[in-house]
Amino acid sequence: ELRVKRSGDWLTLDFPAWGCEAVENPPERLFSTLGIREAKEVRAGRDYMVVLENQQQVEALTPDIDGMMPLGKMVCVTAPGDEYDFVSRFFCPGEGVAEDPVTGSAHSMLIPYWSEKLGKTAMQARQVSARGGDLRCELKGDRVLIGGQAALYLKGTVFLR
Repeated sequence: ELRVKRSGDWLTLDFPAWGCEAVENPPERLFSTLGIREAKEVRAGRDYMVVLENQQQVEALTPDIDGMMPLGKMVCVTAPGDEYDFVSRFFCPGEGVAEDPVTGSAHSMLIPYWSEKLGKTAMQARQVSARGGDLRCELKGDRVLIGGQAALYLKGTVFLR
């Protein structure tokens, strides 16, 4: 069950928290397609999570999205933020959008990770894609609360048969 609550201009998603495990020998393609030589840490769950040293490294990435296809996973890159607890970018090889500008599902993995690293359950995050977005994050047991602002882009009616 996924729930959403509104508080003013902010919408808060209530998602299940996802775990991820350390990857001892990440695929070489993972680093080469991101244009990096090394990472502080690599983890994997539903997606790969590549942890870099700082926000500037995450912002500077110029990934080869098509080259990521053989990895068979989406790729989240993260680091401690300058003005935020953490920052991230999320790359989606084989999907309709090469880089998701602000991603709820990736934060299902990021929030538990950074909560443990930072020793806190409430955090401020920024996805540093070209469009970017600020997120209010909270770990609540086996759930994550992901708050953000959204703009209406489509309104319609769905008919189910």
